[in-house]
Amino acid sequence: MTKLLIKPAAEEDLINIWIYIARDNPNAADKVLEAVYQTLQTLLKMPEIGTKYQSYRRKLAGIRFIPVKNYKSYVVYYRSTDKGIEITRVLHSRMKKESRLANKIS
Repeated sequence: MTKLLIKPAAEEDLINIWIYIARDNPNAADKVLEAVYQTLQTLLKMPEIGTKYQSYRRKLAGIRFIPVKNYKSYVVYYRSTDKGIEITRVLHSRMKKESRLANKIS
C-alpha cells in the first residue's frame, strides 16, 4: 500500500491556507482543506496523474503537480519515492513557485 508523506513545508502551507481563508470564512477554509485531502487520496490511487514540473534545478527533479479538486487556484506539488507519495508543498497558483519549491525541498 502506498503511503502519503506530508513534508513539514506542506503542513505549514496547509495551516497558512486555512488561517488566511478562515479570517473571512472558517467554513470555506474547512472546505478547501477537505478538497486538498480528496486530491491527496486521488494521488494515492493514481500517483502519475499530475503534470511533470519543468525546472532547471536538479533538486526539483521528479516533482509533479496537480490542482486541488474544485479549487484550481491551489496546487499540490509532490513526488513519488520508494517510501510513498511525498507531498512537498501546497501553494496558491499566483505564488512564485520556483523559489518556494527549491527552498523547502531536501
